[in-house]
Amino acid sequence: MKKTILLFIAAILSACSSMQSTDPDSMYFDIPDGSTLSLNRKLTIPANDTHAVIQLGKEIKDKDKNEYAINCRLDVKEFGPRTIEPEDFKITRTEDGQNWISQPSILRFYTEVYLSSDKGTDIIKMVCQEYGDQKDRNFTVAEMQRALSDVFTFKFATEK
Repeated sequence: MKKTILLFIAAILSACSSMQSTDPDSMYFDIPDGSTLSLNRKLTIPANDTHAVIQLGKEIKDKDKNEYAINCRLDVKEFGPRTIEPEDFKITRTEDGQNWISQPSILRFYTEVYLSSDKGTDIIKMVCQEYGDQKDRNFTVAEMQRALSDVFTFKFATEK
């Protein structure tokens, strides 16, 4: 009996460990420690805001975003108007999740990418999100990159 239970636990643990992937197109890809997110062009923080919004590779206003397509918000501490210059930000951690917007029909799928700056930029994080329903799923890092286009670029650290 004990051998059967141990074999069952070992099978479950090995199944979980094999779900990791090195492919950003995979749902099982985790951004490796030591990776960076590069801002490739200037971003404008509008007056009275602490964020800029990117969708389909373009900087847009909050009111213009399509909630049902991946949109990303870069959060900073200080209010605008001001400009964030191109820079490489260190990714300190990421979190994926979902929450109800209107139960049981609208879910919000999101990925939070926490960032730090070596140059003292007051960066907090980038939050990418899209609305969907119970049949949808969170998006991959590759899908996030496509939504960001060339505004931001992920540089993944190689695992040692």
